[in-house]
Amino acid sequence: MIDRFPHLTQFLGSYFHQDWPLEADTPSDAVNNYLNSEPPESIEAASQELRKLLEMPIAPADLETFVLDELGCYYDPTSDNQTVREWLESVQQSLNNPS
Repeated sequence: MIDRFPHLTQFLGSYFHQDWPLEADTPSDAVNNYLNSEPPESIEAASQELRKLLEMPIAPADLETFVLDELGCYYDPTSDNQTVREWLESVQQSLNNPS
């Protein structure tokens, strides 16, 4: 399934890698770094892939496993009292409405 999300994998794996807190103070800062660094076409593609992922009928635990283990994301939103789905929805909003 990871092959269906190449732009999302690049985004999460590159901006939420194991040492992402060294490059961003907050998850929102990491998203902003992505928005300020990548071409609009890549951002749009990642946004579309994220929308597709969020539309899939996937159990919360499976979504968490997929994002954290398969897509290479080292940010666990549960540490900030958010579910993975809630966090991804907020990321989707940021990708669709960059400041």
